[in-house]
Amino acid sequence: AVIRLLERVELFLYRRAACVVTVTEAFKQDLVRRGIPSSKIEVVTNGVDLTRFVPRAKDRKLEQRFDLDGAFTVGYIGTHGMAHALETLLECASQLQSVADARRVEFLFLGDGARKAELMQQADTLQLRNVRFIDTVAKDEVASYWALLDAAIIHLKRDDNFRQVIPSKLFECMGMGLPVLHGVEGESAEIVRKHDVGIVFRAEDPEQLGNAIRRIAGDPALHARLAQNARAAAPNYDRRALAARMRSI
Repeated sequence: AVIRLLERVELFLYRRAACVVTVTEAFKQDLVRRGIPSSKIEVVTNGVDLTRFVPRAKDRKLEQRFDLDGAFTVGYIGTHGMAHALETLLECASQLQSVADARRVEFLFLGDGARKAELMQQADTLQLRNVRFIDTVAKDEVASYWALLDAAIIHLKRDDNFRQVIPSKLFECMGMGLPVLHGVEGESAEIVRKHDVGIVFRAEDPEQLGNAIRRIAGDPALHARLAQNARAAAPNYDRRALAARMRSI
């Protein structure tokens, strides 16, 4: 009853507003289905601060500290929460650890969240030697850790609710010129495909993720193309341009 009451308040506010701004096209379509005129809904996505997130060389000291020299490093940077199903990444790491490939693959996890301790315990149980957990770092240091990666993993549980969201770290990856291994269905996957900035894999499917990692690690031309496309696509999501659009709306 409380939720129904709040939804009536929500829809009343939408109807009375001169304009409604959503951060995804999917959210706009949801409001249209609920009776809000399409003509007064604008979409302004999240974006990236291109003064901070730009391609940069790997920090050799950080690389040596985490024993990543010579490895193909993939990583997840962000919240280690219930929505992210990061056990999928650990299962993938376990599978790849037992495979003899031309290039050693290392997994880096940076961040904190409700499930971090559980994930670290799982990595311990699986005896994963190819996984590094790093605590949250200061905001101005994050880009240095993105730069350690050869490819970034973005992942959410396989749930219809997440088909409507666009993880903002996708835009940071573009700014950094990082190929993306994208395990989120829906609108964000279409952005990855549209700009050809990564490989989309089925969420919660460690085998598909592993195949994507091995493909990109074993094909320097593919890696270079995706990285170049990411850099080229980033200006489409420059926060300064998006702020100007928001101001004009």
